[in-house]
Amino acid sequence: MRVIAGSARRILLKVVEGSETRPFLEKARGALFNALAAYVPDATVLDLYAGSGALGIEALSRGASRCVFVEKDRTCAECLRQNLRSCKLEASAQVLAQPVENALQGLRQTFDLIFMDPPFRLNPEWNQEDTAQSMMKESARLLADDGLLIFRYEQDKTDAPVWPELELLRDRKYGRSRVCIYGHPEADDESQSGKNEAPEPELDQE
Repeated sequence: MRVIAGSARRILLKVVEGSETRPFLEKARGALFNALAAYVPDATVLDLYAGSGALGIEALSRGASRCVFVEKDRTCAECLRQNLRSCKLEASAQVLAQPVENALQGLRQTFDLIFMDPPFRLNPEWNQEDTAQSMMKESARLLADDGLLIFRYEQDKTDAPVWPELELLRDRKYGRSRVCIYGHPEADDESQSGKNEAPEPELDQE
C-alpha cells in the first residue's frame, strides 16, 4: 500500500500483518480523495480507527495542515508512527494510542474532515447501540460547521446510519463496503463556496 498523491507520493506504507485493520484499497482511496480535493488543503483532520494511517497520511500529503490519528492497538499505532516518519509528516501529526470512545470524549478542537473506519464485525462497541450512539454524538460535536464526516462500513447493512445532528450527503456502495459522507444541516451555502456541492466519489470495486 502506498501514498497516492502529494508530498509523500509513492511512499510505501507498512501494515501490521494479522491486525483487524482493513486498508482502504488504492483505487477507492484515490477516488475518495479526488472527490474531497476542495476540502483537503489546510484542513484539520481526525482519523479514527486509523490502522496504518493511510487516510490521514493521504490527507496530510495532499496539503492538510494537521491530523490526529486514533488507534487503540499499540502495535498498529507504532507502525503508524513509522509511516509518518517515512513520509516526513510527523511534525503535522498526533497519534493517540487509545480507544476511539476515550479519544472522542477527550478532544476539544473541531475538525474539517473526520474519517471513521471501524473494522467490520470486529469492533464490539459498534455492536452496542448506546456506545455507538455516544460516539456518533461526540464525533458530530467535533465536526466543524462546514466540515465532512466520512464513514466506511459493511455493505450488508440495509440503511445508512442516522447520525445525530448530521445529515447524510452521499451514500456509495462498492465491494463489501459503503462510504457515507455526512455534514451539518445548518452549513450555509457561503461556507461551501469554492467547494461545489458535497462530493460524490465514484469508487471502484474493492
